[in-house]
Amino acid sequence: MDLLGQGEGQTLEFEKQVPPPEDIARDIIAFANADGGKIVYGIDDKNKHLLGAMIGDDFEDDIKEILLKRCSPKIHVDIEIFNHGVKRIVIITVPEGDEKPYRTDDIAYIRDGAVSRPAREEEEKQITNPWGGYGLNKRQLRAMQMIAEHGSICNREYREAFNISHKTAHIELTMLSDKKLVLTQGQGRSTCYVMPRQE
Repeated sequence: MDLLGQGEGQTLEFEKQVPPPEDIARDIIAFANADGGKIVYGIDDKNKHLLGAMIGDDFEDDIKEILLKRCSPKIHVDIEIFNHGVKRIVIITVPEGDEKPYRTDDIAYIRDGAVSRPAREEEEKQITNPWGGYGLNKRQLRAMQMIAEHGSICNREYREAFNISHKTAHIELTMLSDKKLVLTQGQGRSTCYVMPRQE
């Protein structure tokens, strides 16, 4: 358990036992709205003692139901259950979300150090992803941010930023154009991708 050497923080939460569904949803939402992270059940957050979590055989189904009914937009997590003698340790890995802000009970939560708390209005604006819902990967989302910040991006800049091939860069940038998220300027290897003009 390499995680035992780490303290709680922006990307890691320890819980002695499995909390109520609303608390589970709150923490998952907070991690998805931040950089992702891991939630560990069955470990004392004070002294890192392995206490073991009391979970039933349908625990994974319970988590899926929480994700379905309490989290919006939809979130996918990875659930691992480890047997340490007679004790069971649960690790839920939450990826950073691509469709921020995520909410539970209409509230967007964020991580503030080792705490999950409701986002203030200005914080919610900061995490809102205007390009969510287009099926973009993390490189494409970052490219949209770069275009918004710097005015344009070309194939070479995209390749160098993400250490990928010319072909992959061309395919992914062309997808942005096909979805009408960007306009193209120039031709061939000198093609640049820019934001559409606002009418």
